[in-house]
Amino acid sequence: MRAALLIAAKDLRERLRDRTALIVAVIAPFGLAAILGTVIPSGDGSLDLRYAIADADGSPVSTAFLEGPLAGLSDAGIAEITPVDGADAARAAVDDDEADAAFLIPAGFGEASRGTAAAEIELITRADASIAGQIGQSVAEQFAAELDAVRLSVVAAVAAGGVPPDPDEIARLASSAAEASSEPPPIVVEVASTEVAEVDSRTYYAASMAIFFLFFTASFGPLSLLNERRQGTLARLVAAPIHPWAIVLGKSLGSFILGIVATGVLVVASTLILGARWGDPFGVAVLVLAAVTAASGITGLVTTLARTEQQADGLNSIVAVTLAVLGGTFIPLSQAPEILGQIGLITPHAWFLDGLDELAVPASGIGAVLLPTGVLLLIGLVTGAIGLVRARRLVVTR
Repeated sequence: MRAALLIAAKDLRERLRDRTALIVAVIAPFGLAAILGTVIPSGDGSLDLRYAIADADGSPVSTAFLEGPLAGLSDAGIAEITPVDGADAARAAVDDDEADAAFLIPAGFGEASRGTAAAEIELITRADASIAGQIGQSVAEQFAAELDAVRLSVVAAVAAGGVPPDPDEIARLASSAAEASSEPPPIVVEVASTEVAEVDSRTYYAASMAIFFLFFTASFGPLSLLNERRQGTLARLVAAPIHPWAIVLGKSLGSFILGIVATGVLVVASTLILGARWGDPFGVAVLVLAAVTAASGITGLVTTLARTEQQADGLNSIVAVTLAVLGGTFIPLSQAPEILGQIGLITPHAWFLDGLDELAVPASGIGAVLLPTGVLLLIGLVTGAIGLVRARRLVVTR
């Protein structure tokens, strides 16, 4: 075991002196995660809309619109509502990108809504703020539907009387209907969140780039075995009083440790600099260890299928990219066709990212990643065992 540790330490020293290894293991994945996590919108479903409202009416009806539906959007954290002075100021706010959309309530709106005249709310949106426009239109239409219900109730009450009503009576009926419409509805729909969540874009791309480049980092050890055979130093190791298994284990241990260190640095750096939220630290640690095991096992097996470093490097690149595409490294499997989501389950990438989604659920811990961790360990142990046997034959038949 001492010989294996010495070989692993030697390989680690060589990798730390090699700038290429530093770029592949840390700099490249962190840089891509920073770029993708910033450029591509988050898929966490959060909204940050901005509405301006110009109320030229000032009636109880227009006030009800501001303090009702619009206040609800603000309280829910969906939108920021900013009252402005006049329609021109509202349009300027939209034109100057200070608001995504603006509501214009004309003078006489409240009076018109209580009579038979047309009452309208004007909505102005930017061409690139379609979501704000759709939500604003839905809110305005819902408020209009409530006003129509008030009108309908007044008309029904008047028709039931059978005689032309007094104007004061119409006003009283309209007031009563408006008060009734403000009461809580008999059936209330509550929105409850499920115990399913997804990481935000920064965390997703930090994790996806980590698992993607991990396969290149884990290949350093097996590739060094072929490199030493080409240079003739492997023959010296075999000639020394060192068991072949010690040589193979040393090479594997070196790349395993490098993979853990590189991924750990990415987790810490993305958390502190990019604002990534990985979840429970113990759950993340277990998941990372399992992912490194899987990557080491697969790259070790693939490397033993080649005869030269160039062949092994090419095979590892093909396998790494293919598994990354199928495993949802570049596009979340939740946004991909269902068939791709099923195929992705054969990749360690999908299980690693799925484990992080489980950790995104509030109050989740190690127990939430037992299944992904178990699958990753199974993949790594099976492929790693086959790879170690083949690597030992490679050492013996140098």
